[in-house]
Amino acid sequence: MTNNRPRQGSGMRSRNSANSPTRQGVAARELQEARRKRRQREVMRNRIILGVICLCIFALLITLIVKLLGGLIGSGNTADTSTITFQKNGQVVFEEVIDFDSDTYSKSELKSYTNDLISSFNETYGEEAIKLNKLSVKGDEAYIKTTYKDADCYTAFTSYETFDASYEDAVSAGYDFGELFSTVADNVVGEAQVVDTESLFAGMQVAIIKENVTVVVPGTITYISNANVDLVEADTVTISQADGNEDASDLVYVIYTLE
Repeated sequence: MTNNRPRQGSGMRSRNSANSPTRQGVAARELQEARRKRRQREVMRNRIILGVICLCIFALLITLIVKLLGGLIGSGNTADTSTITFQKNGQVVFEEVIDFDSDTYSKSELKSYTNDLISSFNETYGEEAIKLNKLSVKGDEAYIKTTYKDADCYTAFTSYETFDASYEDAVSAGYDFGELFSTVADNVVGEAQVVDTESLFAGMQVAIIKENVTVVVPGTITYISNANVDLVEADTVTISQADGNEDASDLVYVIYTLE
């Protein structure tokens, strides 16, 4: 009787074996689906990262292009009137606008004459003391842009008294600040008055010019002497005679802070 009884354990194992492939198939599919979803998330994350990198590179390229174009556009700008620009490195840039009479001389003759003057000066003053940056003619006006080694070089070449350094250097050079000065703030010029220059101007920069010209300094103007000077911008003034006499000129002091 005992030998003929079916073995339950064997039957259970048989049923388990029959069901096992089904359970393994479901588990495998679930694992496969989980891996697929994980791969999708990784792909999406990588795409987002790549997109962000591309946007950053694009923004950088746009910035560089804008700066390059701005530099090219800026380098092509020319002054409408004769302008002297003092630079932080001590150099002086002069943009001269003069009448041009094509019946008297040609553009090539003007350029040759200018180059000869500069070459002759550089031979005695020093190599690269003056550089001719641009010369152009438009209608009855000629535009000449030159760069000078420093204010002393500009004075030596043009014979116009020019200075650009600290207040202390100006005093050491013998300049007298016994002038009436006007304060400059928010593009407004105050009343001319006697000021304590020793305390107010200490540590500031001073541009001194004796020429009827537009002056640009590398900073913000804080005081100007009271001598035929008009404020144009926070860094720019024009010097001109009230009676229009171009042969007369005043010594003008422009006090400014560097930027």
